[in-house]
Amino acid sequence: MRLFAIFGDPVAHSRSPLLHNAAFAVCGEPHAAYTRIHLTDGAKLRETFLNLNLSGANITVPHKEAAFEQADEVRGVAKKIGAVNTWVKENGKIVAYNTDAPGFLAALPERIARENVLILGAGGTARALAVAFQEAGSRVTVLN
Repeated sequence: MRLFAIFGDPVAHSRSPLLHNAAFAVCGEPHAAYTRIHLTDGAKLRETFLNLNLSGANITVPHKEAAFEQADEVRGVAKKIGAVNTWVKENGKIVAYNTDAPGFLAALPERIARENVLILGAGGTARALAVAFQEAGSRVTVLN
């Protein structure tokens, strides 16, 4: 059985298990399961991930920066952001990504102007979006 999870504090409200377990069923993955892990101490993220022998995880507030620091390798735009929301175990190592910005930008209709962008909040997702919009040539303002 391959086990996946979402880490956060709070995390009880997350619909991720419902979505991911449905996707596993549709994709014919009977040996995969996804659950929630309420973790208050971000310093224990890596230890918990390894002790549970997880294959992958999503990380949400307030642990995205801790996940960045504790990963063995950080890939893609996450290096510039300093926060990650996805861990994947590859060859015994924890490889980290940030999918917040690519996912947001993919969902944003093309007709929406992007020259000037205002981001409300300054957490890990806000940083991810700021980096992505700046790389696309937008002027970004962040208000927290």
